Amino acid sequence: MKPHERTGILMILPVLALVGFFTIYPFSYAIYLSVVKYVIFEPQNIGKWIGLKNYAGVISSHYFSEAVLNTLVFTILSVVTIVVLAIGVSLALNEQFKGVGIVRFLILIPWAIPSASAGLMWRWIFHSYGWINKILVPLGILHEPIYFLGRGRLVEVFLIMIAQVWQQLPFCVVILMATLQLVPKELLDSAQVDGANAWQRFRHVTFPFIRIAVVILAAFQAMLAITVYDVVYVFSGGLWGMISYYAFSESFLLGDFGRGAALSITIGITILIVILVILRVLPGQKIYRYSFVEA
Repeated sequence: MKPHERTGILMILPVLALVGFFTIYPFSYAIYLSVVKYVIFEPQNIGKWIGLKNYAGVISSHYFSEAVLNTLVFTILSVVTIVVLAIGVSLALNEQFKGVGIVRFLILIPWAIPSASAGLMWRWIFHSYGWINKILVPLGILHEPIYFLGRGRLVEVFLIMIAQVWQQLPFCVVILMATLQLVPKELLDSAQVDGANAWQRFRHVTFPFIRIAVVILAAFQAMLAITVYDVVYVFSGGLWGMISYYAFSESFLLGDFGRGAALSITIGITILIVILVILRVLPGQKIYRYSFVEA
């Protein structure tokens, strides 16, 4: 080994040690917990090997199928909404207009608010005494205040999605605004001269430059949506059945860390599959050149 290679390895060893301690070890221990019996109320059986029984137990549980459906609906709605809105807002804020600096600053505020606080805030907004009712009732749109949180499971998942979108949108907007700076103005001007309308300029010029960023943001938001916990817990105390809540519930409320670890590993594998599927849409080339005039 050459001296400079040895020096490089020694320099990254502290970082590797931190990664191993905070990532590899907890994940390995979670895998161990998922294949043993680890119920804190049964200390005599702690550490007993039971194979895949924890996985079979959580998959066959009464809540699993409904929680998976709720999480799937929430993930699809939130990811699609966040990505589409982020593209539109970033394009708008990339233009120059009076007060654009203030708007760019204000849009970052939701991102700075903790998730639990955001969930609590939106819970009160949707309350029968919240701002939505205070606005809609005087306008005559509603005849009486409505408690939106008790309108059915799909409505409740949709309301959680609104809180998730409100908080995560600023981050995606900032990333896409930075990516939009890579789009050469000369190409946009040339496309406009060639007769391309706004949609054609976005599709054939702008989007190829931001496509990879969009895919990465979609994968990141899918990961956050699948593992969302704080917003769901603050909204309803877990009554709306997201899969991440049951991983917490199995471990810390029921004391079965084996089943909780099995559910967590299942969530991790699901996230990996979802991210791999999303990344499959990455283009073979980062930038394509298009003809701006349709045949």
